[in-house]
Amino acid sequence: MKHKNYLLGFVLAAIVCCSCAHSSIGNLVGSDRDEHGCIGSAGYTWSYALHSCVRLWEAGARFDAGPEQVFLIYSADSTFAEIFPSSSKSVLCKRVKGTNVWKPRKGHEEVSIQNGVTCVKVNNYNYTRAND
Repeated sequence: MKHKNYLLGFVLAAIVCCSCAHSSIGNLVGSDRDEHGCIGSAGYTWSYALHSCVRLWEAGARFDAGPEQVFLIYSADSTFAEIFPSSSKSVLCKRVKGTNVWKPRKGHEEVSIQNGVTCVKVNNYNYTRAND
């Protein structure tokens, strides 16, 4: 009788384990990687300026005195500045040689530094922030 109870318990446990394994495979936490391997649910997004996945609030400077929140990230050598508006895709700007101005290939966005103040022009608005 004891062997029948153990066998029945084993069979029931095997059925439960098999049914649970199949239902959760597609819903693993952190399985939402984008084309660059960044995990959006963990707050990561791809930065073309840094060529890596970043959390904007950790790697960038926040500009929030305007109609939307904007983050700004510079490449390690300051050749590129990348603007991250909350309402649209990021914009990669290249530094204009010999200046403190960064502009994209196309568009009207711009990053500039003058008298210790950084100005980010995006979506028809100028965001400013004093440099630390």
